[in-house]
Amino acid sequence: MLRPSLLIVTPTGTVAVPREDHDDVARFRLSEADVARLRSSEHELRAPCLAFQCDAFLSTSSDKRRWGWSIRVSRKGKPLAGQHLDGTPLPMRRDGYTRARTGRIPEHSVMARDHDLIGLA
Repeated sequence: MLRPSLLIVTPTGTVAVPREDHDDVARFRLSEADVARLRSSEHELRAPCLAFQCDAFLSTSSDKRRWGWSIRVSRKGKPLAGQHLDGTPLPMRRDGYTRARTGRIPEHSVMARDHDLIGLA
């Protein structure tokens, strides 16, 4: 089971973006105020970013320890280019999703975690 979360991180604070679950897809919708937060200090030394985190939990009925996630940032259905905080572009697939990040839940554990900090290009 995957539990993703998304935060908007700015020099003045952090705001959690509510998650909407649709079948196997989690969606996060940014309000106009959220977009304004992201754009408010984009020229500051520490530009605002999206902090995406995904926790994976091993199901009691599963022995598969591999897991992964991918994210797509879009506006009005069109994918937006994202970048790492050092300015390098996020590797994207043709459909606008980032390349899948995969991991493995360690032996003797029932949970793993991964994250990415995403700036908007």
